[in-house]
Amino acid sequence: MMFIARRSSLAAAALLAIAGSTLSTAAMAQTTEFNWYGRVDLALENNSNGSVTRTAVQNFSSRLGIRGEHKLNDALSGVFQIETGVAPDDNSQSKTLASRNSFVGLKSNVGGTLIVGTHDMPLKTLGGRSYSLWGEGDLEELIVHGKASRVAIGSANFDNVHTRKTNVLLYTSPKFFNTVGKLAFSPDEGKAAAAAGVPEYAKNMWGLSVEYNDGMFNGGLAAQQQSNYIAPTATADGASMKAVKAVFGVKWQTLTAGIEASRLDNSRGKKTTNLLLTSAYGLGAFTFRGSFGRSGESSDGANDGVKAFALQADYAFDKAITAYTYFSRLTNDVNAKGTFAAADNFPAVAKAGDDPRAFGLGIRYNF
Repeated sequence: MMFIARRSSLAAAALLAIAGSTLSTAAMAQTTEFNWYGRVDLALENNSNGSVTRTAVQNFSSRLGIRGEHKLNDALSGVFQIETGVAPDDNSQSKTLASRNSFVGLKSNVGGTLIVGTHDMPLKTLGGRSYSLWGEGDLEELIVHGKASRVAIGSANFDNVHTRKTNVLLYTSPKFFNTVGKLAFSPDEGKAAAAAGVPEYAKNMWGLSVEYNDGMFNGGLAAQQQSNYIAPTATADGASMKAVKAVFGVKWQTLTAGIEASRLDNSRGKKTTNLLLTSAYGLGAFTFRGSFGRSGESSDGANDGVKAFALQADYAFDKAITAYTYFSRLTNDVNAKGTFAAADNFPAVAKAGDDPRAFGLGIRYNF
């Protein structure tokens, strides 16, 4: 829904009325547009962590937000957004206010947009055509961004790069020949002081992306790095968590297809090479989707790779309400413990080599 808030001077309006002025009071007003929005996405799910089968109601990133834009002139606006994660099925899982992308900034038609606050890093938002399945079918987060391999490797020194950062400064360029660039920096406000032979160090994060999209074809590259993810010691330097990602996709009428690849590296001998293929086909109100991915071993002979596939069928009643069903499965190598991460409470894999799976019926309401 849309609310229009206008500020004007009552005294000035009264004087204009008395004088019989033909000046438009609308021209004297400053306008701010507020837009409430959100999503409720819940599913009844039968799942297994590879050994125990359960039935659960799952929440998939339901959220509530408000965003606004205040036009300063025809070329420049102030913008803000406050977005919060909610869990209608279990309010103990609801997040604190502004837990999701929340920021304030300036938007220029010719200069781009600069915001400060909490926001997804450019690598995460570079989705291409492979980011199309919902719920446990979201394999981009698991495979390309490394959530499955982070758990599979079982090392505190290896992380996923599906990153929403606080204290971030993000610049988004204007579109130029169907191409948009992004640059983000998040400083480490808790920078560690030197102590016991360890130099001072900060875990700053930076990221960038460039994406081309002409409506039919899209492609892009992104990179991200967190300095000193492995903190330095008195005898060793720190090491950064690094990632690069590439996407390519095509949309032709109701058929879409995409491919994504990434390389995650902890700078200390643990690396994964990841690949994801996704397609979707629309048939009237129905859309059929499928995805297959593979996260490679962290090192030769580690046997900690993860394979994944997902199928989804959804029916859109209209632009707001969609019912859907999905089946997803992970196949862990003998030393891997990868699991799903889209729901609030999917059970962890207890034994390496077990294969989690999920089947669900859900409904998504966007407003």
